[in-house]
Amino acid sequence: MTQRLINTPPDPVFNARLYYATKSCLPWRFRLAMRRLRARSLLQTCSDVWPIQESAGDRPEGWPGWPDGKQFALVLTHDVETAQGLRKIRPLLELEMQFGLRSSFNLIPEGSYTIPDGLRPELSQNGFEVGVHDLHHDGRLFRSRDRFRRLAPRINRHLSEWGAVGFRAGFMFHQLEWLHDLNIRYDASTFDTDPFEPQPDGVRTIFPFWVSPPARGSREEAPPGHDPQRARSHGGGYVELPYTLPQDFTALILLARENIDLWTRKLDWIATRGGMALIDTHPDYMRFPGDRNGPARYEAKHYADLLRYVTTRHAGRYWQALPREVAEYVSRHVAVPSLARSNPSAEAVLQSPTESPSPATVHATPAPKGSPNGNRPTTPGPNWPHIRPGSNGTHPGGRLIWIDLDNSPHVPFFEPIIRGLQGRGHEVMLTARDAFQVRDLVGHRRLNAHVVGRHYGRNPLLKVLGLGWRSVQLSPSALFRRPDLAVSHGARSQLFLCNLLGIPSVLIDDYEHSIYPALTRPNWCIVPESLPVEALKCHRDRVLLFTGLKEDVYTGDFEPDERMREQLGLRQDDLVVTVRPPASEAHYHDDRSEVLFAAVMDRLTATPEVRVVLLPRNDRQQAELQRRRPEWFATGRVTIPDGVVDGLALLWASDLVVSAGGTMNREAAALGVPVYSIFQGPTAAVDQRLEREGRLTLIRTTAEVNDRIVLGRRTRPASFRPEPSPALDQILAHLEHILDLQCNGAPRSRRRPVGANNQGTPTHPGTPPTDHQPVTAVAPIPPVAADVQSAQITKAPPPTLARHQPTTSQ
Repeated sequence: MTQRLINTPPDPVFNARLYYATKSCLPWRFRLAMRRLRARSLLQTCSDVWPIQESAGDRPEGWPGWPDGKQFALVLTHDVETAQGLRKIRPLLELEMQFGLRSSFNLIPEGSYTIPDGLRPELSQNGFEVGVHDLHHDGRLFRSRDRFRRLAPRINRHLSEWGAVGFRAGFMFHQLEWLHDLNIRYDASTFDTDPFEPQPDGVRTIFPFWVSPPARGSREEAPPGHDPQRARSHGGGYVELPYTLPQDFTALILLARENIDLWTRKLDWIATRGGMALIDTHPDYMRFPGDRNGPARYEAKHYADLLRYVTTRHAGRYWQALPREVAEYVSRHVAVPSLARSNPSAEAVLQSPTESPSPATVHATPAPKGSPNGNRPTTPGPNWPHIRPGSNGTHPGGRLIWIDLDNSPHVPFFEPIIRGLQGRGHEVMLTARDAFQVRDLVGHRRLNAHVVGRHYGRNPLLKVLGLGWRSVQLSPSALFRRPDLAVSHGARSQLFLCNLLGIPSVLIDDYEHSIYPALTRPNWCIVPESLPVEALKCHRDRVLLFTGLKEDVYTGDFEPDERMREQLGLRQDDLVVTVRPPASEAHYHDDRSEVLFAAVMDRLTATPEVRVVLLPRNDRQQAELQRRRPEWFATGRVTIPDGVVDGLALLWASDLVVSAGGTMNREAAALGVPVYSIFQGPTAAVDQRLEREGRLTLIRTTAEVNDRIVLGRRTRPASFRPEPSPALDQILAHLEHILDLQCNGAPRSRRRPVGANNQGTPTHPGTPPTDHQPVTAVAPIPPVAADVQSAQITKAPPPTLARHQPTTSQ
C-alpha cells in the first residue's frame, strides 16, 4: 500500500463532491426535496448535539470576557451567492440599520455575478464590513493542496483590493492549516455543531479561537502574494470565528420551520454561557415585500423578528461587533503562537460533536494578565484555545484511528482502548450505529461518537443494502479525515468502506464463525489465543493474539454497585436470574435457541422464588415477547429495565445468568457468576474453553434446561478482585505495531520486556526477534502511570503473532 504523506490532503467530502458535480443535471425542486428528506433523517439522529451541544458552551479557562463587561457577543454575517442576493443587500442593510446593528457581507470575487463598483464603499461608509467568500464558490477550492496554493494568490489579491481581512469558504469547507497562505485576520468557515453541512466536523466551541501557524521550520514555501510582514504583524496566525446560530437555509428552508424558535433557543443558551452568537444568513433566500415567492425563500420578517428579539430581550447585554472587531479583540488577548508551543504537554485534541473530530489541535497557554476588557496585549490563559496544524490533528507522532461501534457490547469494550490510544498520543475518531442499545450506551458513557446508520432487520437483502448504505453514510468522515487505521469488532460497513478507500483495517474478533464476505474482510485480525487461526478471515501472517477474553479488557476496572437490586425493585432475598433472549435478527441466529429460551422462561416464571431480569435486544423484540407470551409477565416476577443499566453491575447482582448471546455469557464468566449458554449456533472456541474450565455451561436440549441449570442463590463477595489480565496492554501494543507497519512502511523494533529474551539472555529492548522467537510487543508506557504499567507488563505473558514474522504492508 502506498504510504500517505502527512501533508497530502484528502479529497473534499465524497457525497458533497458527488452532489455538487451533478446538481446542475437535477431539477431544483427534486434536489430540495432530497435534501429535506436527508435533513429530517439527520434531525432524528442528531437531536442530542444540534442545535445545542452542551460541551460547546464550556468557557475556556482564562477567557477574558467581552469588552465593557458584556455578557455575550453578537456577530451578524451574510453570504451573497447569486445576483439575486446581490440585489437584496440594500434592503437587508436598511433593515439592520433600523435596529442599530451592523453586519458583514461576504462577496464572491470571481463568481456568477459582478460586484457593482460603488457597493463596497457604500457598505464601508455605513459601518458594515466586506469579506471574501471563497473564489468561485464551486466547491473545488480545497480539492487538493496544490490547487489551493495556486489559487491563494488570487484570493490575496482580492483581499488587498477590497481592504478585507476576513475569509469564508464556500459550503463551509475548511482546512484550517492551509489558510495560513492567505493574508487574513480571521476565517469564518467553521461552526460549533452542524450535522447538515457537507463537511460536518464542528469545532465544538461557541468561542472564537486563535489558529497558530505551523511550527518554525515545518512550513511549506509561502505562495506568491503572501505577505509575511502582514502575517507577522498579527502573530503569524489568525482568529477562527465559528458560526453558532443555525443557518437560515437549514432552519427555515430544509427543516421548513415557520418560526424562529431554533434561533431564539440557541441565542438564549449562548447568552447564558457567555459565548459568541454568530449567524450566517443569505439574502438570496430572503423574501422582502414585492419579491416573488418560491420553494427556497423565507420571509425577511423572520430575520427581522430575530433582530427584534435580541435587541429587546437581551438589550444592554451583548457586544454587537463586526467580525474584524472580534478578531482584533481576540488577537490582542492571545500570546505569540511560539509561546503556546513551548508547553506541548498542555495540548488537548478538540473533538467534533458530529461526524468526526476537528482536523486541528487545541493548545493551552498561560493565563491572561490585567483587565479583561483592557486594550493592551495580555498573556493568554492556561486553556485559552489555540489551534496549530498537525498530523491529522494529533499530538506529535500520533495517528488518527477510526473506531466504529456497531453493536452494544462494543461500547464498554472499546472505552478503555480509546483511553489507552489517547494516552499514547493518538487521536480517535468515533462513529456508532443506531442498533440495539448502542446509541443509549454511547450517551450514557458520554462518548463523543457520531451516530451513523441503523439496523435493517433479519432480511438478507435488506442487510446487504443497509451495509452498503451505511458505508455511503460513513464515507464523508473517512474521505475528509482519511484515518491512518480503522478498528472495529465486526463493523462490516466500516470494513467494506475501508477496502474501497484503501484504509488499513483491523478486526478484533472472538467468534471464528462470523461471516465476512470478500469485500468486508479486514487487513489484520486481533483475536484471543484460543481461536483457531485457520478459521479466521485474515492471512495467518496478519493474525495477532492476545491472552484471555475480550471481556477482560474492561471487567478489570469493575466495582460492584450494591444498589442495583434496589434500583430494579428487587428484594435482597430474591433469587435473581438475568436472561438475554436470542439475537433474532443476527445472521447467526438459530431457531433452536428460541426453543431453549422459551423452555428457560417457562421454568423460571413457574418458580415462585425466582425474579427474572429480562434484557430484550431492542424495543421490537420486547413488544413481540409481551404480545406472544403474556403469561410470563402476568405474575409480576419478570422485570425489564427501563432504559440503559450498567450491565456488569446487573450481572454481579444476579445469582445466575442465562443468555443466548456471547458477550454477556463471557462477562458473567469473567465476573465469576454462574452462567448458562442457550446459544445454538456454531460454538465458539472461546466458549468451549470456558466450558472446559468450568466457567460456562452449554445447554443443548430442553431436557438440560431442567437437569443442568441450578437455581440457587450465590454468595456475592463484597468486592471484585480479578486476576490481572494482559489483554488490554497486548491489544494496544498490537495496534501500535500495525500502525508502525502501515504508516512507516516498516516496523519499529518490537520490544520484549526489558532485560531478557526468551532464553533468559539479557537484551536491549530493541533487539529484533529471530525466526524462532515469539514476537512480543510492549506498548510505550505513559509517563503518568509508568510504574503501574511496567509492573503489569512484566507479569503478563507477552502477546504473540500467529506466525513469527508478519509481512510488511501491502
